[in-house]
Amino acid sequence: MARVDQMVREFAVEVEWVPFELHPDIPAQGAEKDPSQSRPDVRERLYAQAQADGLPMTTNPYRSNGHHALEAAEWAREDSPETFDQVHRALFQAYFAGAANISTIDQVDSAVVQTGVDRASMRAALEAGTYRQRVDEYTQLARGNGINGTPTFILDDKFVISGAQDWGVFENILTRLGVPRRAGVEPLPAVESMGTRDVAPLDRADHAD
Repeated sequence: MARVDQMVREFAVEVEWVPFELHPDIPAQGAEKDPSQSRPDVRERLYAQAQADGLPMTTNPYRSNGHHALEAAEWAREDSPETFDQVHRALFQAYFAGAANISTIDQVDSAVVQTGVDRASMRAALEAGTYRQRVDEYTQLARGNGINGTPTFILDDKFVISGAQDWGVFENILTRLGVPRRAGVEPLPAVESMGTRDVAPLDRADHAD
């Protein structure tokens, strides 16, 4: 999320978040993580990077079923677009910083309390499964285009960035695409870029009009 904030701050881009259910096999109520599957070296590297980006992360003992959380974000996008970013960030913070299980409707509801959204309307949509099919269709579309992990960013329908990458990777591709920088914003120091590849349309970070 920090990389997206940086893109918006430095470059004239528009960002569209698309739902993707990474682990549909997780039980509906979530599950406790298996410590034997943990990779401390990878975790510590990610946590250090997140901390440097101002996004402190906490070890979460739960694997959440993300379907209701993704549906909640889609509800916000359609029913209350001005709150989408708040709901999205609240769910992100609850899981990654608050170590919360956000699998059930009640847990998703608790995670967005501070946003001030119409939670009764959100709950009604979640209970009715209003956005269930939309989440499933976007997930299938992504997998059909070879996307199997998060985070994944697709820029201008041309380049894909997968995983937690340095800011320099984003900066390099945006520059290659000719995306204009925002006036009066001091860019971060350049970082050596990693490779990219062509992709089909999905998530988009398009030029601003």
